[in-house]
Amino acid sequence: MISRNQQQGAILVIVLVMVGIFMIIVTSLVSSSNINFRIAGNQQYRMEAKLAARNGMEAYISNPANFTLPLPINAEEIGTDFDGDGTDDLIASVAPPNCTRSTIITIPELDVSNPSEAQCLGSGSLATTGIFGGSGGVTSGNSWCSRMNWDVASTVNNANTGAGIEMHQGVYMLAVVGTSCP
Repeated sequence: MISRNQQQGAILVIVLVMVGIFMIIVTSLVSSSNINFRIAGNQQYRMEAKLAARNGMEAYISNPANFTLPLPINAEEIGTDFDGDGTDDLIASVAPPNCTRSTIITIPELDVSNPSEAQCLGSGSLATTGIFGGSGGVTSGNSWCSRMNWDVASTVNNANTGAGIEMHQGVYMLAVVGTSCP
């Protein structure tokens, strides 16, 4: 047997080294979990900004007055309440629409079962009223309508979280021939 005087404390040193290694492992796990929480939080903030931008854009597009000439001059701000407390959590700024193209619709392109397109029957290029006659009426040429393509942009910037996004949506609308892009 070894007497107490002969013990050198090797076990104590080994235990202290093991405790040190475990402390390093625990510290790295805590640091890693903090980073994961930040990543998840940033994804949530970005998703909320995206939803607020989409909500603002849909509300803007739903108002036909925003696409009539003269176009609105200033951006419209539309708020979104995520937590249901009655105050807007994020505000989307929707810029006035930008007309990207206006093309005349030919009569064969029209869907006469759609009431909004049926009103376009007729032809400005042919001297006709668009009333169907014995030969089936107007079947070729340009209609009384043109197809206008609009670009609507919505921007959300959250000063509290730093999240920001800009979304674009294309909108197609019918207009009377002669209505040009402003």
